[in-house]
Amino acid sequence: MSCRFFQVVIFLLLQVQIVYAEVDPTLNSDNFSNSPAWLTLVHYRKTLFGNYKSSIDTDTFFLAKNGKSDPKAELEATIKLFTSKKGNKKKCLFPARYKILSKYFPLKPYPECEELKKFYADTKPSGISILFTDAYMNNPSSMFGHTLFRIDTKRKGTQLLAHGINYGANVEESKTNPVIFAVLGLAGGYYGAFTVKPYYDVINTYNNIENRDIWEYNLDFSKEEIDLFIAHMWELGHNMARYYFFSKNCSYILLEILDVIRPNLKLADEFPHHAIPLDTLKAVVKKEGLIKGVHYRPSRQARIRFKYNQMKPLQKKHYLQLIKDPNHSLEELTPTESAGALETAYQYLQYQLVRKDVDLATFRKNSFILLKRRNSYKEEDQLRELEEGNNPAESHESKRLSFAWGLRNNKSFESLTYHPAYNTLTDDPFGLLMGAEIVFLETQLRYYNNNDFVFQNIDLVRIKSLSPVEPMFNPISFQVDLSINRAYNARENEEGYLSSLEFGIGKTFELTEGLYIYTMFNNAFLLGGFVPHDFLYSFGKEGGFLLNLSPVSLKMSGERFLSTSKFQAKAKYAGEFAYHLNRNFALTLEASIKDNFGRNEYQYLAGGRVRFK
Repeated sequence: MSCRFFQVVIFLLLQVQIVYAEVDPTLNSDNFSNSPAWLTLVHYRKTLFGNYKSSIDTDTFFLAKNGKSDPKAELEATIKLFTSKKGNKKKCLFPARYKILSKYFPLKPYPECEELKKFYADTKPSGISILFTDAYMNNPSSMFGHTLFRIDTKRKGTQLLAHGINYGANVEESKTNPVIFAVLGLAGGYYGAFTVKPYYDVINTYNNIENRDIWEYNLDFSKEEIDLFIAHMWELGHNMARYYFFSKNCSYILLEILDVIRPNLKLADEFPHHAIPLDTLKAVVKKEGLIKGVHYRPSRQARIRFKYNQMKPLQKKHYLQLIKDPNHSLEELTPTESAGALETAYQYLQYQLVRKDVDLATFRKNSFILLKRRNSYKEEDQLRELEEGNNPAESHESKRLSFAWGLRNNKSFESLTYHPAYNTLTDDPFGLLMGAEIVFLETQLRYYNNNDFVFQNIDLVRIKSLSPVEPMFNPISFQVDLSINRAYNARENEEGYLSSLEFGIGKTFELTEGLYIYTMFNNAFLLGGFVPHDFLYSFGKEGGFLLNLSPVSLKMSGERFLSTSKFQAKAKYAGEFAYHLNRNFALTLEASIKDNFGRNEYQYLAGGRVRFK
């Protein structure tokens, strides 16, 4: 035998030694199956009974028959697959598992997977970002905001060519009725699935159509972590999980994915019962070393409004004429003012096209006129672009506990109120939509000083949207309140419980920054044995104002009724004042008066409230 032969043999033996030197000789399927790396990779979560169950519900995600609930069996089936010479098509479905297991176990080389290679080539990943979009009050499933991923691209010039990864309920057309949608969403009647689309489509949906700001949080991932993320998204892209609005939703599953990349984060463990998108975002942002940069992408409506607010009165006057008639004369404006008015008018025309307020033919005609007129000016537009916003990750916490001392018709009491989510009109609005109130399961208990302990009320859901009318935008304000309340019958001088559903629509106007006035037409249905004939309907007109001028919040309202029964109050007036010591703690005063059978019912409360995680 030649010396060359022995050199080759020694070289191969050294390579084998090097490969196996990286493998822990004490590692086996028994102990690795309980490791964070494996448990997070297959999305196993502990149940109430202490055993494991994966969040993923599609059978194709598991190689073992009982792999959904048996981490060891699933690990052994996976190792068996990757140590076999066969099954390349199935191996190509699990690149992330191979990346993790190859660090600890001797496996066969990973096969060539053309579709996976094409996915890498299409995305050209250079980083990963988590995105948060503002609340969208016109869609029940988006009122808390929305989170999704973006695969940042190596392509030069812009991230518009990056890819957004969205996780949402897979809703059949036949199940889009709002009531069915809510019931099935709460009960896990939908499956959640991932969709990948170009980022410019994501921007068009959220920024332009729904007019929601987008916040981009760049994750500080290494190249190896980015590769693992892409590989794991490839695995999940073929599978689905039960979708629950308040628990296993768009935000929660994203946390599980981040835990795959860094098992020590344990982000999903922080949300065992319910996951609100903004809360999950805050959990991500607070993890040290996870976020390396933040970018704000305002909606088209926000950008137009920002430019309009910079205009002087005369420029505003001509701009508003210009968006109605692109040939409107601008002779009274300076060339710089004309340039700004024309550019903003063109942006507004684009907004109208996306909203389908103008047809394509009209858009083409008017945009040609506006751009031609704009090009006739050499002057630059002096109106600044909107580049900064209030970071939602710095907003107040979602849970709230309120303590108060009160007086009701000369009877003193102490009250304790708790709500798990989310925001009221008199909370600090920093980072949130002013005029947006979203409350779930707000519960109040009272103790009257005559030793009477009572359950006062529970607001199952209370939503109020005060969106101000502007010269360019004309939104509808609305409110919905479904609750169980303890009510007072002045005629019989007794109290009892009733269920109520109230809803109304109206208009809101902004008098100055931070000051809204509104009017609404309300309907109320009251049910229960405490109500005459077990049913009552009332119609009323409400008016009020909301002031949010840090550190003070003030809300005042008045409403008059027409009712099918004299049981219902003819009028009620209420006020609420909050002084914010910080975003999570406030001192409060409340007062209300009800005209009930000609007898006024008074109530006063003074106390404080604290928000917490």
